[in-house]
Parts: sequence; C-alpha cells; structure tokens
Amino acid sequence: MPRVVHVPPPDTGVYRLARGVNPFAPPDWEYAREDGTFGNRFDDPTASKGNPPEKRFRAIYCATQRLATFGETLARFRVSSNVLAGLDAIDDQESTEESLAGAIDPTDRTRGLVSADWRRKRRICHAALGTTTRYADIGNHDTMQYLRSELAQLAAEHDIQDVDLSALTSQQRPFTQYCARHIYTLTDGHGSPLCAGIRYVSRLDSAWECWAVFDDRLTHTPGFPANIEANDEDLLAIARSFRLTIEVIPGASTYIRP
Repeated sequence: MPRVVHVPPPDTGVYRLARGVNPFAPPDWEYAREDGTFGNRFDDPTASKGNPPEKRFRAIYCATQRLATFGETLARFRVSSNVLAGLDAIDDQESTEESLAGAIDPTDRTRGLVSADWRRKRRICHAALGTTTRYADIGNHDTMQYLRSELAQLAAEHDIQDVDLSALTSQQRPFTQYCARHIYTLTDGHGSPLCAGIRYVSRLDSAWECWAVFDDRLTHTPGFPANIEANDEDLLAIARSFRLTIEVIPGASTYIRP
C-alpha cells in the first residue's frame, strides 16, 4: 500500500535567507496575501475555509546548500520570459520604464535588479534541524502514489491530469498548498504528527535539496545570522546565472553586474 515516505533532515544542516534579524522566525502574518498565504508552494491554504491564523501553519523554507537559498529566493527577480520576448516590440519607452520600474536594471532592461534595500532587510543563517524530526519526501515514488490516490478529486478540480513530480513542484499553488496541508494533518500510530515538514527538489536545479518546515514543529539549533553583502560569492553566482544586477549603495548608481 503506497504511503508517505519520510526522511530525517540533512546531517550538514540547512540554510535560510529571510527578512528580519532571525531568519528562522516564521513570516509575520502582516505579510500574508488576501488569501491568507504568502504565495509560496507549501503554504497553508485553509484561510479560505475560515481557519484562523492560530490553527494554520507557516512554512519555513530552507535548503541544504547555501547557494540554493539564494537561487530559490532570487528567482522572482529575473526578468520574465514574456518581457524578454517583447522588449524588441516595445515602442513606447516611457510606458516601458513606467511598467517595469524597480524590477529591472535601469541601464539594461534584460537584467533584473536586486536592490540594496532588499539585501539590508534580510539575513542568512545556518541551523541544525532536530535529529528526531522527519520530513515527507515528496519526490519519492510511494509518496507520489499515495498523494495521487488521496488527492485525486482535488487534482481533477484543478485540471491536473496526473499527480507526479511536475504537479507537486508546479506553479499550481492551490494544489501544492493543499498537498502540504494534507501532509500536515497526517499522524503516526500514536496520534502524534507524522512529519515536521516536506523535503523536495528545487524546480530550478535538481541538485538543490529544499525543505519546507512547519513552523509549529520546528526544532533547530541556529548559528549566527549574517548580513547579505553585495559581494557575497553565492549571491554573485546566482546573479550571474539569472542575469541580475546587484545595487551596492541605494541611490548612488553603484551596481555589480556579474
């Protein structure tokens, strides 16, 4: 019988890049969207069913590799494919700058922009996750078969033809969020929560191992949070790959273009 396969956290610990002085603190509810989620893959979607904040979890997204935390966080700063495809067809320079202001390099519309203000509001931190915690391995074939059976009706409602790895890591946020909620409600034979979160592979790089930890089940030993400097090696590596410009000093027109 297919089941949710769960795995321990990595022996090497995890990294998290987030807003505030304590990156491992859950996101404040004030940043939630109208639907009660933060717009991420494994957020709790049950605000739409009237579930109050104290009965919902907040997902704390981490990665085994430090580089992956930058990749996962900065992917949203890339200039979209649609914009790139349409740049040559845009004649109205004024309206272009108006619609893309703050999103692109002011001197190169093919590059996204990471502002100095964005860096200064965030920290990166390493932590060891509790060794007794277990995480649903969402890419395991048994886990996928279990979810395929249990969430067949939900998949049909979202016009998902099959519940496979592509569906579980897709942009279909309502579906992936309800997958997370289902995993959150699972218990072991003694009535205790089965999983502290979800292990998954990044859609941006199959070598990046990611973890979504349910905030009320987080047990960890954190290190010291560090500022994100403009010359951080991992930041530069992702900026080079994603064609991002890094603003060094706000308002000073000082940039790094790897």
